[in-house]
Amino acid sequence: MKFIRIKCFGCLNSFRQPDFHTYHKTLPLPPKTTVAGMIGSALGISPERVNEEWLQNNRFQMGIVGKSNGKANDLWQIRKYETKQIKAYKNGTEVAPYKTAVIVRELLYASEFTLYLHFENEDDLELVFAKIQNPEWALSLGREDELVLVQEIKQIDLDETTDISFCNTVLPIDFTTAPYEIVFKSDNMSGNLLDEAPKSVKLPITFSYNNDTGEREANEFQIFSFIYNLHIKPKDSKGIYDEELNYSFQIF
Repeated sequence: MKFIRIKCFGCLNSFRQPDFHTYHKTLPLPPKTTVAGMIGSALGISPERVNEEWLQNNRFQMGIVGKSNGKANDLWQIRKYETKQIKAYKNGTEVAPYKTAVIVRELLYASEFTLYLHFENEDDLELVFAKIQNPEWALSLGREDELVLVQEIKQIDLDETTDISFCNTVLPIDFTTAPYEIVFKSDNMSGNLLDEAPKSVKLPITFSYNNDTGEREANEFQIFSFIYNLHIKPKDSKGIYDEELNYSFQIF
C-alpha cells in the first residue's frame, strides 16, 4: 500500500473530546475529522467541502502515531446569551444581555505526530502530497491557530502484517468489548497502569451542515481506542508496520 507519511510538530494543540462540556478535555491524538481539516487547509477549501468531498465518501484513510511532552490548561471567559437574561436586560433589570462563565481548555504541549495517509485514487495522493508541501492556507491540527510544522513528508510503500503490538496510536477498535493483551516493556512505561490503559471514545466521523446558519452537527459516529505508552496487542493483531521508524498502526 502506498502512503504519504507526514512527520509534524505542534507547540500547543488540542482535540476536544465531545462528551466534555465546561472542561474541554483533549484527546491525545487528532481524530480523522481533524486531519481532514488539515487536508482542507492545504487545498484551500471550506469545512463543508471537506466533509462532503473527503469524509462522507471515505476518500482517504489514515493512521497516526505520536505523543506530547506535557499538558497545560487555558482559561476562557465566555458569554452565555439566554432568553431570560436578554429580556431582563431590555427591561432594565440587568446590566448586560449575557452572563459570563469560565471554561478550561486542556492543551497538549510539544506534540510530535506522524500521519500516514492512504488514497485509493492515485490522483488524490499526488494532489495532497503537492499541497501539503505548498498549502493554500496555514496548516493546523486542532483549532485554526494551533499550527503545525511539517518536518518531513514522503511517499512510502508499506504492507499489512500480523502479530504486532501498538502504542501511542489510535485503533478503530472498541476495547471496552474487544479482547487484548498487554505487552509489558519497561523502557516506555510511566508507572501508572491506569493512566496508560487504552481509552475508547465515541467520535463523529461525518457531519451535516445547516444551509441557513452554517451550524454543524455530527450525524455518524464510530468508536476508537487511543493507545498510550503501554503496548497493546489486540486479539486480531493485524496492522501496518513502518520498519524505518519502528511504528505500528491501523488505518481507518
